[in-house]
Amino acid sequence: MFHTYGIDVVGNREADWCDENTRIVSELFADEVQKGNRSTTHLNKAGYLNVIKRFEERTGLVYSRKQFKNKWDKLKNDHSIWKELLKETGLGWDETGKNIVMTDSWWKITAQKIKGCTRFKHRGLQNDAELGIMFEDIRNTGDDHWCASSGVAPSQEQSAIPIDDDDEAIDEEQDSEEEEATPTSGRGKRGRGRGAENSKGKKPKTSTGHWFQKQMGKLVEMNERTSASCESIARREDKSGSSIKDVMALVKECGAVPGTNEHFIATLVFTNREEREMFLTLDSHQERFEWLTRKHEYNMMCLTRNH
Repeated sequence: MFHTYGIDVVGNREADWCDENTRIVSELFADEVQKGNRSTTHLNKAGYLNVIKRFEERTGLVYSRKQFKNKWDKLKNDHSIWKELLKETGLGWDETGKNIVMTDSWWKITAQKIKGCTRFKHRGLQNDAELGIMFEDIRNTGDDHWCASSGVAPSQEQSAIPIDDDDEAIDEEQDSEEEEATPTSGRGKRGRGRGAENSKGKKPKTSTGHWFQKQMGKLVEMNERTSASCESIARREDKSGSSIKDVMALVKECGAVPGTNEHFIATLVFTNREEREMFLTLDSHQERFEWLTRKHEYNMMCLTRNH
């Protein structure tokens, strides 16, 4: 048993992701992203530590870093499926429930194209704004795509040599959010020990050891280069004022308050960076409000036409 932040934890405990806890963790995740604590596709170590502490302060629950990473991946999967659903033409929409309304046969056909989409048959995506902050900027800025100048594709960097067990990739389709202990064999421990000795400068005894040490050096160099690039992109986006948070603030300023058609259409289209940048080219509150009105009318016209 150990004590942390005022709570006693005995062994592993299953995470309780009720609606309220999910809402809270989504807010915390989004806040850490806006603080710059997302390294690539996940929060960095500081971001997770902040979430662990603040989540306990608000709920009294203590979860591990791995449990929060599992939840992050689950939310990312939900968000991705929801965005794919919204691309389908001829959707019926329940404005009150903020949900897609279609026939059972439509859901059956669509489920063959978009795996897992039936989870939204009776209820739309929750905490959409926070999830947009967490995931959309990754997709729009290209941080999770390979660039030829980096030398090695991200998937190769991540899978070539597993350096930290705690940072291993977590299957996005994983349904269980309970932390599971991962057994480590004696052979695995000895292998890691040899890798650690080589990284401290000891001369490798074999050609394989030489190769391993050389690859480790390349990985460190590329990681530093990637981190610097991500920070540069984040600074440019902050200066441009085109983040989701900044643009949604302008939406409210022009009169499109929550509950209006204009505010609703903004929450849908402004997950796309190009749409946000177009909105910023408009000079006055009136122009922006009228643009949102027409955007909503056009969307409704398309839905009606396809019915």
